[in-house]
Amino acid sequence: MQIHTLLIIYIPTAALSFFQLSLLAVSQTPRNDTNANLMREVRLYENHSEREQMDNLAELFAVLNALEHLEKMYSRDHVTADDYKTECFKLIDQYKVTMRLVHGATNIEEFAKKYRLHCPAAIERIREGRPITVKDDQGNVLRHIASIVELFITFLDSLRLNTRAVDDLHPGLDDLYTAINKTSRVPIDATVSDKVKKWHDRLSTMAASDEISDDDARQMIFDIEQAYQSFSKALTDLKN
Repeated sequence: MQIHTLLIIYIPTAALSFFQLSLLAVSQTPRNDTNANLMREVRLYENHSEREQMDNLAELFAVLNALEHLEKMYSRDHVTADDYKTECFKLIDQYKVTMRLVHGATNIEEFAKKYRLHCPAAIERIREGRPITVKDDQGNVLRHIASIVELFITFLDSLRLNTRAVDDLHPGLDDLYTAINKTSRVPIDATVSDKVKKWHDRLSTMAASDEISDDDARQMIFDIEQAYQSFSKALTDLKN
């Protein structure tokens, strides 16, 4: 069974468990209540805002549960290292987004305790902010940044040296495009990826023997230079 199928199973189960636990916690009443009170329907929300909060809490519970199961699956050799790394980064990013949407849930340990979710492996993974397979994360990031910078400069230099043949331009642009898409720990905004993708897609549809015009080359230099400047600015903001 593929990892994606397994996670699809875990996430709805986690969300359902959250509501079951919530109902159990909210509906607990003193022992001297009547049977009718014990069996009464419990509403988890009274308005749209409260319902949205419940949905966000359920999503957070589901992400943590999925991450916990992913850690167990990897420890038992049920998923490959590459699949584990991809899914782990994805779940950590989902956790960060969901946590910002949940009001009042500032401590993940308190959240897990409150809603009776046992997820020590998921909490540890969130604390570290990366998969367990990424040992020297800072070193990997720095090397990847240097590689992207070098690819930007090399490609721009080739354009400024009047390289116009598609079979000469495409390999360098393809390397740059691949490097940008592979990263998950380096800040890549829409300006960077969209500008590079625009010309990558364009050259991919042309024949190897084709050449771009001087006007196209001028526009390409402008766009790729903009992408490079945006990338450099993101790195400066990251340092600060």
